[in-house]
Amino acid sequence: MEIKGLYGTALCIPAWRMPRYRLTIRRAFGDLSLETDRLEELVESADKLVSAAKMIESRVGATEQLHGQTEDTAGTARKRRGRSEAALALDAIERLLIPSGFFSTPKTTAEVRLKIAEATGLKLQSRKVSQALGYLYNQKKLTRVGQRGNYRWLKK
Repeated sequence: MEIKGLYGTALCIPAWRMPRYRLTIRRAFGDLSLETDRLEELVESADKLVSAAKMIESRVGATEQLHGQTEDTAGTARKRRGRSEAALALDAIERLLIPSGFFSTPKTTAEVRLKIAEATGLKLQSRKVSQALGYLYNQKKLTRVGQRGNYRWLKK
């Protein structure tokens, strides 16, 4: 039915203003999603999506995990995979270097980086070690001497 004078404005809704609906099923093999702008279509297609997920799962193998995932980590492939280098550097500095007295004399970022590599086997980027040292400086666990770009770090 067409209403005179409203035809152009009634049907011209910008695409970015239209609601979008998404249904996602998480399985061991990954995620399966259906997206539509009509809620009714989403509800009508939900059973088809579930049966498609079951069919894919049976072909892939219900117990087979992709990418070396365990049952505990299945379906979490898009989540954060591990700790950042700065977090690893921070942990190594706090757990190994500070208690051992390494910072009793001023140390450069390069020296700290080398000591972390010797102690843990981690070869971290200099800027990530520097970021961890800066965090410890802000927490008042370490102090620094020298000019910007040439700091040396020591325990307070």
